[in-house]
Parts: sequence; C-alpha cells; structure tokens
Amino acid sequence: MGRVEQRRAGVIDAIVAAATEVMAEGGAASLSLGEVARRLGMRTPSLYGYFDSRAALCDEVFRRGWLSYAQTTADLHVTATTDFRAMLRDGILESVRWANDNRAAAELMFWRPIPHWQPSADAFAAAIRAVGQTVQLLHEARAVGLLRADADVTEMSELLGVIVAGVISQQLSNEPGVPPEEGRISCHADAFADLFTSRYATQPGSRP
Repeated sequence: MGRVEQRRAGVIDAIVAAATEVMAEGGAASLSLGEVARRLGMRTPSLYGYFDSRAALCDEVFRRGWLSYAQTTADLHVTATTDFRAMLRDGILESVRWANDNRAAAELMFWRPIPHWQPSADAFAAAIRAVGQTVQLLHEARAVGLLRADADVTEMSELLGVIVAGVISQQLSNEPGVPPEEGRISCHADAFADLFTSRYATQPGSRP
C-alpha cells in the first residue's frame, strides 16, 4: 500500500471510530455526518470524499462489526469429545460480552434502528460469512454424532441465531454494560443451551 493509500485508510479508520463513538453515546439513530466531522475537525463536505452518505458509513460500521464478531468463533472446532452444550453456553455469554463492548455495531447488526437504512450487499457479505462459521460448527457437530443425523442445519442455525440475537437485544435494551454472567436474561445461558440441545443433541447433557 502506497503512502496515499495509507493516509486514506487512516482517515477512514478515524471516521469509523468517530461514528462508532457517536452511536455508542446516543444510539445508532443519533449518527450524523456533521457530528462526525465536528469531532474530527473536518468540514462535513470533506467526509463525502470517503463516505458518500450516512448509509455508506453505517455499512462500514456494520461490515466491520460482523468481521469483529466472527472472531469470537473463528478458532472453534468440534470433535467427538466436544462438550457441545458448554460450547453453546459459552458462545451465548461471549456474544453478549462482545455486544457490550461493541454496542454501536451491535445495534446495526441485530436491529434496524435507522429508518430506511439496510446494509448493502457488500456489507451484508460479512454477516453471511460470520453466520457461515456457525453453520460449519453445526455441520461438524452433526458429522461426529453430537447432533441428530436428521437435524436440519439450516433450521438449527436459524434457531440458534434467534436465541443469540434475542439475548443480545435484551441485554442492550435493558442492561447495557452489565457482565453477561450477571445479566437478568443472559445469566440464563445454561437454560438457552439446554433448550437447543434438548431438541437436537443425540445425548442431551444435564445441567450441572
């Protein structure tokens, strides 16, 4: 990357960081290019050389959010000896922990807080890749016999997505920043894991 490209990438990073700060303070709907420019000491029209609209800036926050969130499962793999129920429980808690630390991106990822905005196809590709990692884990778990052979992976991934998104939504709506182990809803991660494994696991584990 040349010097010009490096400088441009640095400015883009600064814009995204300022936008994230604005949304973390006032919610995703509070984002405005004018406020972002003010925090960076720029004129608002100058931002258009990097993002041509607020929607484009939301797209980048959304895209980076999914790339970051995907790292929470990037190194996970399933074998025949994996405690899959524990993996689910820990995954729910880690998802809430991530959302606490990345509230601005999480609002865009799991809600639609800005009227008329929806992620572009390019931004949404990051979400598809992140969900694909979970789908891969489910395939692995079914292949080694931890999940029923007749269990539909699409159904399982969608149900798991609803559980995780629901817990995150409750956390961000009611107890932002509270550790997941102490959250009024997220503290039931064991029970949510039980719900999933009671339907799909070949040998549902009992709660300790």
